Amino acid sequence: MIEHNQLLNEYASEAYSMYARTISEKEWGNKDAALEYLKKYHLPEDEYLEKWKPVQNMIFKNQDKSLPEMMFNKGFSLLAIRGGVLFEKEDFENLQNCVRQLGDEKLLIVQNDFGGRLDSTPLRMSYPSDITWKELMSGNFISTVIFEMFANEYFVFSESRKWGKYSANDYEQPLDIIGFKPDCEPVFKKSFEQPPEEWEEIKEWLPPKYKEIIVL
Repeated sequence: MIEHNQLLNEYASEAYSMYARTISEKEWGNKDAALEYLKKYHLPEDEYLEKWKPVQNMIFKNQDKSLPEMMFNKGFSLLAIRGGVLFEKEDFENLQNCVRQLGDEKLLIVQNDFGGRLDSTPLRMSYPSDITWKELMSGNFISTVIFEMFANEYFVFSESRKWGKYSANDYEQPLDIIGFKPDCEPVFKKSFEQPPEEWEEIKEWLPPKYKEIIVL
C-alpha cells in the first residue's frame, strides 16, 4: 500500500493531464478508480524481486542504461518499430497476439529506473495476457502515465522468457525494440510487418549495435 499511495499522490497531479488522450480534464484525478486498478495490476516490489526480476535478467542486460546500448542478452533475434509511447492500441494487440500464440498467461511491464536514478516511484505492472485494451486503459491517470505519457522507458516480457520488448521512448528517435528466441521469429515477424519505406526510416534511427543483428 505504501507504493500505491506514492503512485497515487505523484501521478494524480494535473501536471500529467497534458498526456491524457482517453479521459477528459474533468475525469482526471479519480483516485478511487486508480487505486482499484493498482490493487488489481500493480506488481509489489517483493514479488517482483523474488519471481520476476530473475526472468527479466534472462532477457535483458544493461538494465540501468538505454539505447544506444544493447539491451538484450545474446540469443535473441531483434526487430524494431517506431516508439514514442509504451503502446498504441494496434501495437498492443499485435504483441498480445504473439503472447497468446506462445501460451503465456502474464504480461509484465516494468519501468526502467536507470539503476535508481529515476526521481519518481517506478511503475511495475502485471496483467493477464488476455486483458482488453479497454480494461488496460481503465485506471484513470495511472493508465495515462503508463500508456500515453512519452519519455518513460519500459521493459515488457512474460513468463516464457522467449521474448521481450524494450521501449526506448526517451531515445533521440523513439524506438521499440522487440527481442525473441529464433524459433519464435515467424510469430513476431507476421504480427509486426512493416512497409519497406517505414523500415528504411527506422533503419536510419537504429544504433550501430542493433543494425548488426536486427531482423529485416
